[in-house]
Amino acid sequence: MIISRYISKEALLTTFTVTTVVVFMFVLNQCIRYLDYIATGKYAADIVLQLILLELPMLFSLLLPLGLFLGILLSYGRLYVDSEMTVLSSCGYSPHQLLATTFKFTVVLFLVVSLHVFFLQPIVATHRDHLMDVAESGSIVQTLLPGDFQSTMHGKRVFYVQSMSQDRLQSRRIFVAEQLHRSSVKDAASQWALLTAQKAHTETDKATGERQVVLQNGYRYQGVPGQLNWKTLQFQEYRIHLGKPVQWGRNEGIEVVSTDKLIRKALHDRDSMAELQWRISIPLSVFILGLLAVPLSRVKPRHGRFARLLPALLLYAFYVNMIFVSRSWTEEGTVPAWVGVWWIHVLVLGLALYLNFGFRGRKQS
Repeated sequence: MIISRYISKEALLTTFTVTTVVVFMFVLNQCIRYLDYIATGKYAADIVLQLILLELPMLFSLLLPLGLFLGILLSYGRLYVDSEMTVLSSCGYSPHQLLATTFKFTVVLFLVVSLHVFFLQPIVATHRDHLMDVAESGSIVQTLLPGDFQSTMHGKRVFYVQSMSQDRLQSRRIFVAEQLHRSSVKDAASQWALLTAQKAHTETDKATGERQVVLQNGYRYQGVPGQLNWKTLQFQEYRIHLGKPVQWGRNEGIEVVSTDKLIRKALHDRDSMAELQWRISIPLSVFILGLLAVPLSRVKPRHGRFARLLPALLLYAFYVNMIFVSRSWTEEGTVPAWVGVWWIHVLVLGLALYLNFGFRGRKQS
């Protein structure tokens, strides 16, 4: 029991450390993508942190199998390099006992990943997609960055604000350039309307649900760039119509469907079948990768603990990529649903069993 606890502690500590590092790298990549959305005005700045926090549990469940695979490789590899495994083997700790110890803590991780993938992930995905709907339906004033020009309507409308209130509901000293529709086909040049105002805020029409930017105390200039015949208008209040907000469900995908509904729809819908097999594949890969990592971690002390790390990573990349490819094949109907992603699991599981039992049995004989 002491030996099993020691080995389990080493493997789990390395597993969670590796998983945390990998998740942190993916979060940084997501931050860069969301910062680009903020710069282009797609999302408001205050909503990005909420999106990242919602994606953290999803990333942990997806990357925990990789963390387990690398955790076993690195922790067991260190035990082999430091000759601790040799000492344990001479004291009667057999490879079967090492496999049994690995199986015990792998079961715990399997249950954790299964709980999240089958039950929590659809709930988290629903909240994330609703938050993205809110972000995309937010007013233009809330997505503006003071001191930056932001274009909408494919460049036909440009906004600029000098400063904003802390709640981002009021803007001060706003500039708007809006391209107007041509009065006739003969008009070679388009007219533009330039507006400046001291203050601006947004309102929603209760009857139609249309959003409007309300400019206060400013001027409106209309004319063709390069010409001198511009019209000037002073106003106390001017409204710019932005259209209706994004409807709920725009960003929702099949990942928000609960597992029990997926099971009922899987027999009649290829996409549901592919999603169901994908959800089963994530916890199943915990078992297969844990079983595969044990023989791959066996290294000789003079070779170093990283001797088999590169071929192991290549094998993992092949396994995961083929799961993604098989899922696409299932969605497109390229392979039958009963084949789905199972063939790659069977192939890698067979390799893991051979390396653990068949290869070692041949070597001993």
